[in-house]
Amino acid sequence: MKAVNRKNPASGRYAIRQGSLSFLGRRYVSPGLLDRLRGREIDIYYDRRDISVIYLFLEGVLVGEAFCTEFLDRRVSVWEAQAERRADARAAQAASGISLESRQRIQQEALQGRRLHTLETKRLEKQRQLDLQRQDIHPSHVQATLQALKEQQAPPPVQRSGLLPPAIPEDDPEDRVVVHLKVRKLRRDDD
Repeated sequence: MKAVNRKNPASGRYAIRQGSLSFLGRRYVSPGLLDRLRGREIDIYYDRRDISVIYLFLEGVLVGEAFCTEFLDRRVSVWEAQAERRADARAAQAASGISLESRQRIQQEALQGRRLHTLETKRLEKQRQLDLQRQDIHPSHVQATLQALKEQQAPPPVQRSGLLPPAIPEDDPEDRVVVHLKVRKLRRDDD
């Protein structure tokens, strides 16, 4: 069957300008042949049952074949190619939707983090301002009491993993018999 869609509507032929040819929205290559046909207009024939190969005609003479880079390892009909393209478009649309949801979630988390950071900064600034005003607010005997309480505070407890209690070494009794195990030498298969 002759190609229905043509590059040049006036002449009804395809013009080859690069090292590859676009047909039905797919890229076709033919090493060496397309380079020799560059700048010339050709006719394209194809079989609807197998669009992995198209046939190139120059002035009514078959000059060679071009192969689709997507279908190099299999035969694909026009209908299968269209179905694959639709399925790929649906999958790309679904992936785009998932990607959009992920980006929106990340942006919301970043905005929440920014808000928390702003609130924490405000809290620390308020604390700093109160610390600067402490001498003006409290009389000296209250400040002395606050300083004494601060010094009496116990150090914070050491954070432990909670899996095991801390190890306490204990000395071995002198009457315990220590048994030393023999070290085996490994045997090699080639010996």
